[in-house]
Amino acid sequence: MSQITLRKIPEPLEKQLRSLADKNETSLNKIIINLLMKSLGISPDSTKKRDLSDLCGTWDENQYNEFQKNTEYFSQIDREIWE
Repeated sequence: MSQITLRKIPEPLEKQLRSLADKNETSLNKIIINLLMKSLGISPDSTKKRDLSDLCGTWDENQYNEFQKNTEYFSQIDREIWE
C-alpha cells in the first residue's frame, strides 16, 4: 500500500475529521480512507442513492416519532363538516 501526504488542511476540516474519528472510535487514517472511498463510490457499503437525503438530511427515530405525534391532529376527521 502506498502513502499520500496532505498539506495545508484547513482547520475546520481537520476538526471535523478528528471529531468523526473520535465519535467512531477509530483512527484518523481509517476515517479519511472510508470517506474517500465512499465519495468515489468504491467502498463495499456504498450504494447508489436514489433520494435527496444527502441534500436535505434525514430524521432519526426520535425526530420521526415527534413529528408523528405532532401531526396526529391532521388525521382526525370532523364528521360534522363532512356530512
